[in-house]
Amino acid sequence: RNFGSSTVSLSPVPGVDIDPTSASRSAIMSVTGAVKNYNPWKGFGFLTQSDGTDVFVHVSDCNGMAPNPGDALTFDVEMDPKTGKPKATNVQGCTGDANAAATGKGGGKGKGSGSCQGTVKSY
Repeated sequence: RNFGSSTVSLSPVPGVDIDPTSASRSAIMSVTGAVKNYNPWKGFGFLTQSDGTDVFVHVSDCNGMAPNPGDALTFDVEMDPKTGKPKATNVQGCTGDANAAATGKGGGKGKGSGSCQGTVKSY
């Protein structure tokens, strides 16, 4: 069937339309910005887009690198399905080492046996 020539906005970001026939979605969604703050121990932070709005970033979206304050970055903006808020993906231009921070979720958690040993001083 012919549905006419109307276009439908598939973009999760207001004001940005995605052409469903486009071969490269990231070329349309790509924006520039800089690192506002980043916590290497937690692996996430925020980027400031060139229009001044902030976007969440996670180290897993930085292509094996980590963002450093002052890095000029190019990234895509997508809506996070869990939070419904914008997040940066396909982040390019990071200069930090993604493996420099501690791994895991905190020092020593989950490594104990659950039993306590020692001398009872009073009872």
